[in-house]
Amino acid sequence: MKRALTLLPVTILLLGACTQTGPTPPPAPTETETVTVSVTPDIPWVPERPTPEPTTPGEIITQSRDFARARARELNTQEIHSVTSLEFALVSEGISREDARWAADSLDVDWNQNAVRAVRELDRVTTNSRVGMLRDLKARGFTQDEAHYGIDNSWINYHDNALQTAYQLHQSTEEGMLYEEIRHGLIEWYGFLPEEADWAIDNMYPHAVG
Repeated sequence: MKRALTLLPVTILLLGACTQTGPTPPPAPTETETVTVSVTPDIPWVPERPTPEPTTPGEIITQSRDFARARARELNTQEIHSVTSLEFALVSEGISREDARWAADSLDVDWNQNAVRAVRELDRVTTNSRVGMLRDLKARGFTQDEAHYGIDNSWINYHDNALQTAYQLHQSTEEGMLYEEIRHGLIEWYGFLPEEADWAIDNMYPHAVG
């Protein structure tokens, strides 16, 4: 029994020695993986715009002519035009000559009446004779027939115009013009009729006649 008792502690010591472990190793590093997540913002839904139909050459011509006609109508209300002067005014604003001619011709305008209005306007700013009126109307682009219509259908006192022109002639020189000189000027230079010139001379101030 004594031998068994002495062996027991040794056995325990050996077992204790066998159960001892070394130092605890540090934990293995943890690998971190970066993941990028793309987030699309909320975009409101927009309906697709329909593709416009191609414009045909015919539509372009129609649009340009419609614009030219509208502008021609506007110009004719602002000023007194002949068909020729209206066409010229449109071209000066950049409208093609073809569209300008078409627009002027397409207006429902009585050009004879425009000539009448032009004569009345001229009479407010000039002392024209019939010949002077005809010249100025043709310069504005009125035809011969339109100009004659305007003159024949406007009540203008050409006798008084001759008198005013006679005063201008008399005052154009320091000495004043004599009767025959004034009468000659009224008829030859300004186109007054002989009876209109005679009436003007008879109604001038007495000192104006030599």
